[in-house]
This record gives sequence, C-alpha cells and structure tokens, in this order.
Amino acid sequence: MNFSYELIEKYKKTKGYTQDKQVISDFEEFNSGNMSKIKKGTRHLTANQCIEMANAVGMDQKEALLKLAIEKSKSKEEGKIWSDIVKKISAACIAGILAAASLTGQVVTPHLRYRR
Repeated sequence: MNFSYELIEKYKKTKGYTQDKQVISDFEEFNSGNMSKIKKGTRHLTANQCIEMANAVGMDQKEALLKLAIEKSKSKEEGKIWSDIVKKISAACIAGILAAASLTGQVVTPHLRYRR
C-alpha cells in the first residue's frame, strides 16, 4: 500500500467515513478516477491534499510531505535520498530533545539492575 492511500484510509477512519466517495466530496479537485489511480499507485495526492489530510488525522505536516516526496520519487536513488533526509531529521530532533532535557536536568534514565 502506498503512502497516499494509507493517508486516505487514516483520513476516512478519523472522519468516520466508510466510502471513498465521502473523501472525494471533501476535496474539490478529487474525483473517483483520481481515487482509483491512487489505489493502484499510479497517482499520488497533491501537496495541498496531503497537508489537509495530515492535519485532519493529527500527523505532522512536514513528515507527511516528506513521505509523499519519497512516494513520488522517480528512481530508487531519489527515494533513498529522501529516506536518508527523513532519518537525519529524525535523529537531529531526538538529539535536540535530549540536549534540551539534559540542560533542564529532566533526563531520566532507567534503573539498571545487574545480576551476579
């Protein structure tokens, strides 16, 4: 399943929709032909559709757009580059959170027990 279709399915679940036509009615430039092509993986959501659906399901817009870029990539190399960017951003975010937490003294480490 491709990212566009996964996001549509999450959107349907969030809105309580059971049919694709309910999703189609929420977006002006969407039609049943587009939906069919997205399901087949031959078409993708637009950036605006992606952002609106991400907001509706509570997904980070940046993450959604990066996943859409990976899906739209024309070659394996391009997809790998986008994936690497996502990994680096995620690692930087985690490092930033840990650094900020360590400055405030809020880093909690699990109690380690050693068996002898």
